[in-house]
Amino acid sequence: MHVYDPLKAQIRWLQLHLNPAVPLSPSQIQVHVYRDQVDTAALDRLNACFQQQLPLPAHTPESYTAFILCKPFLAEDRLDVHALECLGDDGKPNGELWVKLKSGAALAVAFGVPGGEQELPLQALQQYLLGEITLPGLEARTLQDGPSWLCTALETSGDAWQLPVLETPLDVPERFAGHCYMKLVTKHHPACRKPTLATEENNQ
Repeated sequence: MHVYDPLKAQIRWLQLHLNPAVPLSPSQIQVHVYRDQVDTAALDRLNACFQQQLPLPAHTPESYTAFILCKPFLAEDRLDVHALECLGDDGKPNGELWVKLKSGAALAVAFGVPGGEQELPLQALQQYLLGEITLPGLEARTLQDGPSWLCTALETSGDAWQLPVLETPLDVPERFAGHCYMKLVTKHHPACRKPTLATEENNQ
């Protein structure tokens, strides 16, 4: 029996919205979800393994380490994408959703459709995740490589949210080409929670 997963459905929408001209159905998008706390030392451990040609550290399929290692992949009839639902110290989602998708430009080339030059619709993607919650200003904090994207914090304080974004070019090795990485905010994030009744009463 197929179990409907709302998070996976959201990720499929995000991917399809990067280039609506692409003839992909939601059923052709395979979403891999990872749920873990962000471990800032994990990237250093992996880099040490790569540099010294050591075996990779032991990790579970849903771990942050597994998310670091994953890449979007487009086959003839399927697109594999990835999402990390970040967990807080209490083991519950903390409202940060990190996604690794194929870029609109990469899909335009792969399917021979328009959309290769369009601007990343960051505002629409973020608004979709939050529904009726009013957004502050958004600014894409554009990074140049994967490690920088992983290590750059998502900022939700101040007048505008700073959302780390990475789009890789098409003229690099296939494993790294045409990716779109974003750190987005979900309704679980503290910045999106409505004030409690007690707080509202104290402000009166």
